[in-house]
Amino acid sequence: MINLNNFEKFVREKMVLKKNVFKPNLTSKLCFEVAKKNIHNKSKVLDLGCGSGIIGVLIKKDLKNIELFCSDNHLSSVKLTKKNLKKNNLSAVVKKGNLLDPWRGEKFDYIIDDVSAISSTVAFKSKWFSNNIPVESGKDGTNLSIKIIENAKNFLNKNGILQIPILSLSDTEKIAKVIKKNFKKSKIVKSEKWFLPNEMLRYKTLLKKLKEKKKVNFEEKFGKIICETSIIICKV
Repeated sequence: MINLNNFEKFVREKMVLKKNVFKPNLTSKLCFEVAKKNIHNKSKVLDLGCGSGIIGVLIKKDLKNIELFCSDNHLSSVKLTKKNLKKNNLSAVVKKGNLLDPWRGEKFDYIIDDVSAISSTVAFKSKWFSNNIPVESGKDGTNLSIKIIENAKNFLNKNGILQIPILSLSDTEKIAKVIKKNFKKSKIVKSEKWFLPNEMLRYKTLLKKLKEKKKVNFEEKFGKIICETSIIICKV
């Protein structure tokens, strides 16, 4: 059974990673932790924005009786997810396509959203996205998240759940309002604070301007910038 203590070890030893595919990070780890606690063993599960396939692979390893579906808008991610599923002797339906488009006509019990949700202005300055990884989240980081929130209920079964990460390097208030408008119940079930990498501190003036415009939010302490990642459970 995979837990958070051996998450990094599993990624190193059991996953193939590539420069042109987004690498597993803290958000991936938190998404896995929450999903593992909330998915029933016979659920129909969608890993949306699968990247390397890390979340789907881990969930399928722990909950072998789920039906797993994965998708990403980038062919390199789709190919890598298939490769990592095969490497771990797992099966899933994997498709290429924009957000929920590949799944028209399908309904799921649980959708795990791990699509980029940080300000594109910040993303372009960071090392998190290589030149080969597109950033389509918009200046306030909400573009993709809002599209998913507004459409997810059409892809969920009765009592279905959308799990979505919210990062303070986006307009979290804007996203929260859209969630409230589209779902009857929602709850932050996991949050973790983290330091922005030191190499990003040279962009502090830019970050402060984004904060003034309410495009992002963060704390400052001891010369460090503190960000936060939260995982929200949304119920139809």
